[in-house]
Amino acid sequence: MSKKHASMPIDTFLSTQTSYSRREIFKFIQAGEVTVNGHVIHSINHIIHHKIDIIKIGKERVTFQTKLVYYKFNKPKNVISTYEDPKGRVDLKRFVSDLPESIFPVGRLDRHTKGLLLFTNDGDLAHHILHPSFKLTKTYDVVLDKPLTNTHLKRLKSGFFLDDGPVRFDSIVKYSDIELKVTISEGRNRIIRRSFDFFGYTVIKLFRLSIGPISLGAVKEGELKPLSSKELRDLKTLFK
Repeated sequence: MSKKHASMPIDTFLSTQTSYSRREIFKFIQAGEVTVNGHVIHSINHIIHHKIDIIKIGKERVTFQTKLVYYKFNKPKNVISTYEDPKGRVDLKRFVSDLPESIFPVGRLDRHTKGLLLFTNDGDLAHHILHPSFKLTKTYDVVLDKPLTNTHLKRLKSGFFLDDGPVRFDSIVKYSDIELKVTISEGRNRIIRRSFDFFGYTVIKLFRLSIGPISLGAVKEGELKPLSSKELRDLKTLFK
């Protein structure tokens, strides 16, 4: 079946596009109240083409609306944060093949950076997450090639200028002289790596732990996990 005429069982369609339970849907079908293109349906497994068929419960038409979904993903190293890579490198497409076609990553992580990425098909929420005016914090574990001096630590926290504008880290916690946890509100391209490079350091490892109130938690490398209702509520509350 082509993507244009995507199909699914009638009970799956009705359970995702209405507030009815599967038990209620089964009763409607048993009672002959569900029709597809004017024909009464007798099986919950009847296959419909949900973007073109006319589906009704009684006299009320049920139209297809894309269900908004929200996931967090633990990106492995050496995965490109796009759905296609002209160089044939591993990209995100292989990890989201079972999700709705309209889902997309919110922002990117560079090839060598691991950790939290968000996926959704909610364009409005994605816009809020990415818009610089909201200054959504992001927290990372960082490993440097050499010890961070106290002078540079203070500069990173007080503010400095890169070619594309000012930068200031919200917080830096030292696990050791070369291992840090940093939080920053900037969302510019490779901002963590470029900031440390400005002071003469090379970032050896970079791992994103959280985006705003959403933490990676126990999500395994290469795994997708739906956001909980609390996580989604906490995230949306930031933009009210």
